[in-house]
Amino acid sequence: MISWRSRAVTIIGGPAIGILIGALGPLLMTVDNPIGHATHLAVSGGWSWAALAFACGIAGKSKVESAILATVTLVVAAISYYLIKVSRGEFTTVDPNSLSVATPYVSWADFLSKTFFWCVAACILGPVLGLAGRLAKDRRLHGLPFRLLVPLVAIVEMSERLRLEASLQGAVAYITWSAILVAAIVATVVLVGRAIVASRAKSPVTQVRHRG
Repeated sequence: MISWRSRAVTIIGGPAIGILIGALGPLLMTVDNPIGHATHLAVSGGWSWAALAFACGIAGKSKVESAILATVTLVVAAISYYLIKVSRGEFTTVDPNSLSVATPYVSWADFLSKTFFWCVAACILGPVLGLAGRLAKDRRLHGLPFRLLVPLVAIVEMSERLRLEASLQGAVAYITWSAILVAAIVATVVLVGRAIVASRAKSPVTQVRHRG
């Protein structure tokens, strides 16, 4: 039986981590330290946000709870991300038509539009990723496509970043994205291998051979 304490940790923990992940990206954006910059590149990637929602889906105690928890976590992560950005002057601009000395001001329309867009995206992708995490708990072959979701997202994203952006972003970005790509490929191979071994162990033919 699930205690209320563990349920509270699950329900509060997901959004709390979402706030942290959302804040870390822009906070570490201008850090000169290679470790800080690598962390920024990792937590700002789409795969890491997908993994966050996926993990919430695994933690959920039902399909409905998994979908809601993943969605709420992505929404608060997006809000946290843009709140940190606006606090660091990301949306500060000036009026080019001003006849006097240009006075910087916050473009709240730009801030709200981007925050709203990604909150809507979170409401669309959150349930999908949350349900995927929930269904990935099925250790049979049926659950394999769901378990492969995050590694495959990472492989596609990192491959594209290495192809299009690595030459412009420097050595830290190249090393970070390459490491994530290798880890995702290894995870994919391991997950597929484990699923094949498990299915063979449970097959009727294998069981008959063991009995013989």
